[in-house]
Amino acid sequence: METQPQKNLNNVSFSVNAEKQTIDLTVIPHGETTPISFHINYKLTERNGETEISVQNAASDRIWVNEILKIVLEKYNSEYKIPQNIAEIVKMFLK
Repeated sequence: METQPQKNLNNVSFSVNAEKQTIDLTVIPHGETTPISFHINYKLTERNGETEISVQNAASDRIWVNEILKIVLEKYNSEYKIPQNIAEIVKMFLK
């Protein structure tokens, strides 16, 4: 018998301000009763026919989540190439 994977997050709200290039996301992690809010500043760039998104800054309303975000942004490259087959759709929402 196949089972469906259990959802880990319940999306409470998600909004994009393409003009300011910001994303606001509020989720309730599985097993938690209070939501966690995120504010993300991003930048879309196009180079050599490829679209990239980079996270300029990410913050949360929880101190411990902010520390994790800081570590992740410092440790990993914050630029991600968007696959060409979905780049136009992503640009419609984020640009």
